[in-house]
Amino acid sequence: MDKRKYLVIVDPSHEEHLALERIVDIVRQERKWELEFHLLIGFESPDKTEPDAPTEVICSVKDIEELLAPLDDLNMEYTAEFFWTRDWRASIIDAADRYGCDTIMICETSAEHKTGITDSKWDLVRQAKSDVVIVDEGTKAPIEVILAAVNTQAKDAAHIALNEKIIERGLFLSEYFGADFHVVNAYKGSEDFPDRALIGRMSGLPREQIHRDMGKPEDVIAGIAEKIGADMVVLGISSKKGLAATFSSHTTEKVMEKINIDVVALN
Repeated sequence: MDKRKYLVIVDPSHEEHLALERIVDIVRQERKWELEFHLLIGFESPDKTEPDAPTEVICSVKDIEELLAPLDDLNMEYTAEFFWTRDWRASIIDAADRYGCDTIMICETSAEHKTGITDSKWDLVRQAKSDVVIVDEGTKAPIEVILAAVNTQAKDAAHIALNEKIIERGLFLSEYFGADFHVVNAYKGSEDFPDRALIGRMSGLPREQIHRDMGKPEDVIAGIAEKIGADMVVLGISSKKGLAATFSSHTTEKVMEKINIDVVALN
């Protein structure tokens, strides 16, 4: 993972820009990895000819300059474009494809002014080809604890590969931020008990950083995140069909309802 290219979604109508703040946190880290950033600045709005269209967003050149000042102060190199769309999700996915971005970074409150925010946001998470980082206000710099959630009970090839990717990304992020790394695996009952030794071999972590609790995945993940003081949770969105899709997409959505820290959803 020598290079990452981020698509950063910025809504100029918001007062806070958590995705931009997180980018600043990332750039400030001492690193050996090459990073590229493309900013997608804009918002979703209906056709202005419609009688019920909302008041337009007014943003001056000075406003944009102030918005991007923290990036310019770091002498950070980035590209940017402005968009006005009637389909927020499709425009973001299209931009990620056009610029070859492997990570989409959005604020947890993105699209909050839209009807059906939940469906819109989760459609983006499920359908994006790239990973999606959902930045939340509960995460403050520096990032000190990262939690990765795996499901080692599933033995299909897709889930095995996804578990490996989740742990790999968690290890990468923990090294990048100099953070402690933990792994959690939920289970339904004694017959479904996860193999801690397997997780240890995959992650290289000691027993005290590998957590196994019985319960619903979203409850277990949120509970362990709170217990260890996690600043970031890494989850998987696997193939868009079958059990893997049902587990990953529903769990991610439910976890987001229970925590207020950054979530990294891997595709």
